[in-house]
Amino acid sequence: PEAQTRIYVDTGPVDEKAWAVKAGLGWQGKNTNVLNRRLGSWFFLGEIITDLELEPDAPGRDYCGSCTRCIDACPTRALEPYLLDGRRCVSYLTIELRGDIPEELREGCGPWIFGCDICQEVCPWNRKSPFSSEPEFERRLDVAETRLVPLSRMTPEEFSQRYRQTAIKRSKWRGLMRNTAVALGNSGNPEVAPELGRLLDDPDPMIRRHAAWALARIGSEEALRLLEQRRTVETDVATLQTLERLVQPDRDRKI
Repeated sequence: PEAQTRIYVDTGPVDEKAWAVKAGLGWQGKNTNVLNRRLGSWFFLGEIITDLELEPDAPGRDYCGSCTRCIDACPTRALEPYLLDGRRCVSYLTIELRGDIPEELREGCGPWIFGCDICQEVCPWNRKSPFSSEPEFERRLDVAETRLVPLSRMTPEEFSQRYRQTAIKRSKWRGLMRNTAVALGNSGNPEVAPELGRLLDDPDPMIRRHAAWALARIGSEEALRLLEQRRTVETDVATLQTLERLVQPDRDRKI
């Protein structure tokens, strides 16, 4: 009889990292990514589920040793050895999360607007990982624009056109605007206050709340003026509460 198979490449609910370790492809490192001594962690996992009887390879051995670079470098403290709190991971916060980013984690998001690879970038096993020869994995210059001010001006239609057939569409336009607002706030640059002021008038309350946080984080005279101005006309209850907390004279400035 013919074998039954099903193929997955990040397209189904398969515990692929655990199975990759059991298959001898590598070990699950302290950053919870699968690591291979030659490739590091810069590779995709794919799997074929089948009813064929196959001879298994030996499980992978752990070569992390005493290294904790990934844990020490995580900006939101999402990592413990071999354990990731996905709720704190910048990749989750900027891609999968559909609502507000918790305020206590926004500073840790830094300049990141879509995903985060810090725990991979600092890993010693990735220092000599080879570049892919696959053309489809090459950098696409047409979608590589990451300057925050131009991104903050992007319309939903421009977003759909520019990022069609790319993973960035997973964040949705409103998610990218939310993330861009946070990144602008984390820049600390008072010159971006007018851009944040424009986002502060966006029809989407979630975007307004993140723009308000960003303006308060910048804290310039113009930024605070824009916050007070918006507070007088805000109608969304949750956003108004945020604004009132941010503009009160004795507020905690460590946001």
